[in-house]
Amino acid sequence: MNWRAILLILSIVLFGSIIAWRGVKLGLDLRGGSYFLLNVRTDLASQNYVEKLASDILSKFRERYGTEITDPVLVQGERVYVKYITDFIDFVKKEFPSFEYASLDYVDGISYSIFSLNQNEKKEIEDLAVTQALQVIISRIDEFGVAEPQIFKFGRSRIVVQLPGVTDPERAKQLIGRTALLEFRILDDQADYFVNVNPPEGIYKSTEIGSGGNQISYFWAYEKDLEKLSNFVQTLTPYSQGRLILLGRDEREGIFRTYVLSPVAELTGAYLKDARVRMNSITNEPYVLLAFNSEGARIFENLTSQNVGRRLAIVLEQKVFSAPVIRERIGGGVASIEGRFTIEDARELAAVLRAGALPAPVEFEEERTVGPSLGEDSIRKGLIASAIGASATALFMIFYYKISGLVAMFGVLIALLFIFGMLSIFGATLTLPGIAAIALTVGMTVDNNIIIFERIREELLKRFSIKPSVDSGHKLGMATIIDANMTTLIAAIFIFQFGTGPVRGFALNLTLGILGAFYGSIFASKLIMDFLVKRRIFSI
Repeated sequence: MNWRAILLILSIVLFGSIIAWRGVKLGLDLRGGSYFLLNVRTDLASQNYVEKLASDILSKFRERYGTEITDPVLVQGERVYVKYITDFIDFVKKEFPSFEYASLDYVDGISYSIFSLNQNEKKEIEDLAVTQALQVIISRIDEFGVAEPQIFKFGRSRIVVQLPGVTDPERAKQLIGRTALLEFRILDDQADYFVNVNPPEGIYKSTEIGSGGNQISYFWAYEKDLEKLSNFVQTLTPYSQGRLILLGRDEREGIFRTYVLSPVAELTGAYLKDARVRMNSITNEPYVLLAFNSEGARIFENLTSQNVGRRLAIVLEQKVFSAPVIRERIGGGVASIEGRFTIEDARELAAVLRAGALPAPVEFEEERTVGPSLGEDSIRKGLIASAIGASATALFMIFYYKISGLVAMFGVLIALLFIFGMLSIFGATLTLPGIAAIALTVGMTVDNNIIIFERIREELLKRFSIKPSVDSGHKLGMATIIDANMTTLIAAIFIFQFGTGPVRGFALNLTLGILGAFYGSIFASKLIMDFLVKRRIFSI
């Protein structure tokens, strides 16, 4: 008697029973929740990276030469234009190895050195963008305390997000999909770029006094015409001379207006250390208090000291939240975002800022929402169907193969307990297709036993001796069983590799079922048969 094999079988039975009693983690289609398949725009990741480096270059330039030189750094796609100053160009070549020097060019009669992103660096950035996006999404989900989320990379640029218990997909999409790109840009209110531009009906033109003391034009519209204003802004690019034109709320309630900003961000959210919700003691409205790390605090202090009297726009996701005047140098690395928030909006904004900005926008390619009542109904019907199927199979096997049929059903039990145990070890979830895979496992385990039993019967007709026939039947049936299980296993592996969501759950449960069926029908059943043969109570 092989006591080690018996001990292994008993261990599987005990462990699987404990897991089954405690319960297996249920998937969205059984528990309810939201499922999303995201595509990370890796094509935009390198462009965002270039803009960040351009911001760093601009910061270094301001530290050396102050603010007297206008437009020292420009960005066009994945190229950065740096005003030609020999010493500084040599500095950029040395300190920013991600760029390759391309050529010398002239913009409005001024010489610029052009730097382009290294192609090898670009590929690494695109690959890293997916990993960073995955980490940011995990951090955001953790901030909101979603229980047992499933978030993992799928393919080269896709991410799967499963949120059990979350049945509000719109809020989940807002939380996951926000780029949360925070920028600080100096408002360019010293020149009137739109003095000769007339707006269409529904959009209005006004003037204000800029920081240079001159009147400058801006456009505004009521909130109901916001889309019209946004479309009109796209036509203003030829007049902006490379500046960035964004929209934001006006001080007047229900009105949006245009802001002309510097072409390169002076500071970004990459330097944030913390973001917390605070209440304004005067207005009693919530706002978000930002704290920069040491490098960010240094940049922010230099930025405010060099631009006293000018307006600093706080830009989040390409929208101007506020543009206060810099009254004095601001030290300590602290700033705030105010925007007529509700307390929930402020908390969500603080959470996504703490988690960090996505390195590139994400697109929602697929989404599903399952209500908890539908999940409960699926569990009930799945259990009923499984119980009926297993009972019918057991009755047939016992009627047709007698004691051998009982042995086969014990092999089925071993296979099922093996599946539940492995699901727990790997932290996998049980889905409705997974239940279908488990039902298929019952059939595969029984089928393996039938092959062996029929071989044993053939051998009994030749030998008229039980023990040699049992041994020979197992040996002869092994090749057929291995072939059948291996072909199914290969199909399951490919389904898992190229499928998504519940399809992958089916493939995982099918793979575990194949392994469990193989062990239950070959090793466990053989051990029990040997025990019964030895005591002369075996029949087939």
